[in-house]
Amino acid sequence: MSEAPTKYKVLFYNKLNNHQHIINTFGFVENNFGTITLLQERASHGHFQELLKKKLFEPSSMVLIVIFLQIIDAMVYNVGKGMIHDDLRCSNVLVFQMDSSKPEENFVKLTNFALARPNKPSLLDDRRSTIPVEYCAPEILRSAGRLNYSELSEIYSMGVLMWEACSQGHTPYG
Repeated sequence: MSEAPTKYKVLFYNKLNNHQHIINTFGFVENNFGTITLLQERASHGHFQELLKKKLFEPSSMVLIVIFLQIIDAMVYNVGKGMIHDDLRCSNVLVFQMDSSKPEENFVKLTNFALARPNKPSLLDDRRSTIPVEYCAPEILRSAGRLNYSELSEIYSMGVLMWEACSQGHTPYG
């Protein structure tokens, strides 16, 4: 995670812990200063974006489709649990199995719920400190960040993630 998780975020992980395409969180440890460290499973191949950028993984179109469907499956589960990931990007997808030519040999999981929040249309709350501009839906940018993500803005971010994967891990607008 990009920032130290709070107990609030730990609850998100616990709520989403039972899906095959979402990172498993086994628990957390809190030190004397109140800093929380999540205990999560390890992805054998690391981040999707890094593999693409370093050309360690050059998936075929069919493999990409399977990976996208796995991410979408996790998104649908999140929304069903009343959650929005709010930071979809290739660097927040972990690769557990990969094969550039065999779609059925690929397995990914969504991670980094640091910006995740309940899926309720409302004005921005005080917990929001970062907006992932490159992946952000236009309506969020036009509102100067005052609006929260919704399922629709999450779909936009998924489209940007798909572009990022098809462009071999290039950062949008970068």
